Amino acid sequence: MRKLTVKQSVIACSLVSLLSLTACSSNTTTTTGDTGSTTTPATGNKTVTLSVMTSDRFLELAKQKYEALHPDTKINIKEYEAAPQTATGQGQGQGQQQQMVMVKKPDPKNIEKYASSIGAELMSGKASDVIVTSGLPFQKYADKKLLENISDLMSKDASFKKENYYAGIFDAMTYNGSLYTVPIKVGLNMWIGNQALLSGQQVDDGKWTWADFKKKASALVSDKNNDGKPDTYPLGKIEPDQLITSMLNSSFSKFADVGAKKAKFDSPDFINMLKLAKSLYDDKLILADNSDPDNVVFQPKGNVLMYMDMYMMPKMNFDGKGAYYNLPSESEAKGTQFTSSLPLAINSKSANKKEAWEFVKYLLSDEMQSSRELSGIAVNKNGAKAQIDLLKTLGTAGEGGAGKSMKLNINGKAMAVTPPTEQEAAAIEKVLNNISVNGESDPKITNIVVEETAPFFQGQKSAEEVAKVIQNKVSTYLQE
Repeated sequence: MRKLTVKQSVIACSLVSLLSLTACSSNTTTTTGDTGSTTTPATGNKTVTLSVMTSDRFLELAKQKYEALHPDTKINIKEYEAAPQTATGQGQGQGQQQQMVMVKKPDPKNIEKYASSIGAELMSGKASDVIVTSGLPFQKYADKKLLENISDLMSKDASFKKENYYAGIFDAMTYNGSLYTVPIKVGLNMWIGNQALLSGQQVDDGKWTWADFKKKASALVSDKNNDGKPDTYPLGKIEPDQLITSMLNSSFSKFADVGAKKAKFDSPDFINMLKLAKSLYDDKLILADNSDPDNVVFQPKGNVLMYMDMYMMPKMNFDGKGAYYNLPSESEAKGTQFTSSLPLAINSKSANKKEAWEFVKYLLSDEMQSSRELSGIAVNKNGAKAQIDLLKTLGTAGEGGAGKSMKLNINGKAMAVTPPTEQEAAAIEKVLNNISVNGESDPKITNIVVEETAPFFQGQKSAEEVAKVIQNKVSTYLQE
């Protein structure tokens, strides 16, 4: 019998490694630095360069396989920051070694440095053929005609079947009616609700707003022992900057029209949203420090990074009585919110646009989207089906399984790991078909909002004062 002991904070980062074997070494070449040079000379007729802050096993595998299929094309991965060290825990069984990996978030300073470097390269005409646009205001570069219209490439390519992809994801990523950056994989932003405490409550997460949540939350607060402190908090611990970012990103189009270069942060809607956010703390609706994290109704840190997360996280929270809920939203777009750690754009000035598109298309292919190394939620329906089929072998002797007897030890409680039932697998597919809200906005605007709202949450400025400052700063930025 295999027994893995894992801290809950590690599990919240990623559970995919329960399905993955130890990553093998690769003989591919990765370039680190700003020059884009490589120590391995190109052996083919074309070289496609891809800029990414930090490469990963998925990109390295794709490079290796693509070059084997296309000996006339070399893929040069231009890495700006080496991969951070990760902490791992291991389990043994049936000749396999498996790892539980605690993923470290990239340093914000490195993200800013990467975005600045890519921006300078794009403006000077020296950018790579393919660019990972994480942390970049891709809309501004699209306006300057520096990014290729990927929608045109898709429509003109008879071999690309758009119906094989989740339409909600592509639609949510469009800008001025076209795709300029396409996500290769996504993660989902969702809450985990405590079904035991929500018993009898009607929660329609398909269309609720933040005001709806506040109303629902107020009815869920309880102080049964009359000590003046809540026994139950509607929302788990979340810092003000995280809360306002979540609220902004769920409703970004309502407050900023990047294409028209118009800001609407001095509107009553934004001012009321600020006041509502602060009231969640003032009215003790958010878990206080040193309180029992199990006494919450909604856990806001239920990010779904992998299929394993989607299946196991609800079972591992609230004594197995957890369930996923969509975040509230103020915009017309309703559904499951997503972000992407690997959105790709093609440099419109590239001399290798055809080859660049072929490589991007390969990353979107059934083969790569179904690979274990994807480490995310596939945007390709066939890839997603293969990933769910792999999940169904969990805890069995199958290829993706970990042995017939597998348990997790969560905070002293043993939990048997079994494959999802057909009903549970269908529930996962239902969530995937409901992905339709892009949970990322212009990073510069987000930073402005976070910085300027800090004094408001500290009680130093009014919502109206803060909204006016944000309006002026965002308006100036949009006109640049």
